[in-house]
Amino acid sequence: MLDTRVAARAAVLVSVLSVCTYASAQTDAGRASRISAVRNLLTGSGEEFETVSWSALLADDLGTEPAVAALELTGTCCTDGDCICRGADPTDATPNRNGPFRAASYTRGFRIGLEFGGATVYYPTDAEPPLSAVIMCPGYTALQSSIAAWGPFFASHGIVLVTIDTRSTLDQVPQRAEALLDALESLKAENVRAGSPLQGKLTRDRFGLAGWSMGGGGTWLATADHPEFKSAVTLAGHNLTAGGGIISLGSLVPTLILNGANDFTILGGLGQSESAYSSIPNGTPKLLYVMAGEGHFSWGTPRTNNNAAGRYVLAWEKVYLEGDQRYKKFLLQRGPRATTWQTNVR
Repeated sequence: MLDTRVAARAAVLVSVLSVCTYASAQTDAGRASRISAVRNLLTGSGEEFETVSWSALLADDLGTEPAVAALELTGTCCTDGDCICRGADPTDATPNRNGPFRAASYTRGFRIGLEFGGATVYYPTDAEPPLSAVIMCPGYTALQSSIAAWGPFFASHGIVLVTIDTRSTLDQVPQRAEALLDALESLKAENVRAGSPLQGKLTRDRFGLAGWSMGGGGTWLATADHPEFKSAVTLAGHNLTAGGGIISLGSLVPTLILNGANDFTILGGLGQSESAYSSIPNGTPKLLYVMAGEGHFSWGTPRTNNNAAGRYVLAWEKVYLEGDQRYKKFLLQRGPRATTWQTNVR
């Protein structure tokens, strides 16, 4: 295992060198050579770093810089080595803000399936493969633009996010479950499509689903039927018109459920999140976080509740989608303004 201090310094040096590289329009080969040189420095004693003024470079807002991200030590952030690890140990501020990766997106070129109406693929341009991915569905009458702010947030932390439109904005929960699954097939095809920005970069099995309102209901329904998913996240999830809380009954997929205490609508309130949580077996990691002062339309951005929405969603994806156990500490902290906090995560 690399010394944490040296790794952190190397991460900063990679970022600094990459800024210079982009500024001088270096080639990709030149950029790779610079990063390789930094990696080689890590095999030395560490004295090579002592001539650099690190105090200024290790400023708290470093992670927002559009530069090559911290060195990725795959397999070192979990006990069994089966995990994706990016950067140095996360600080308390890490999940509250955008990450260090450059985010890009595209809306064309991929397969458009029969069950969804379009998509935007948000991805990190400079994160080392393999990349995990999440498919996210909007709510009843809503378009994918309603959840677009989650795309750059996910991508900046090294995770691909695909936001989708449904065939009709009036599609019900079962149709949204099918839309999520169909969009995942399109994303998987990107791994082999010539010219795709994600060609050869996606993992084989680290995929998750997410959704707001009826998109959340679709997430519960799809993950209950497909235990191969690594994670599920629902935002003001709706299940009332699809059988109630039983749509998550027996789910084996680790599930994070966010809701607002002021959500009294038929589309996500009325205890639907609580019933879905109860239907998930106790042997499946699960967390229910209901926030005071938030309603049904609070979930289009990770900035909700002073960044708490993004904080817990990111930590959940890092732990269960990518297997990075360093983020578990955030899930053990009761969320701010929590009127309900239930979890079996220990």
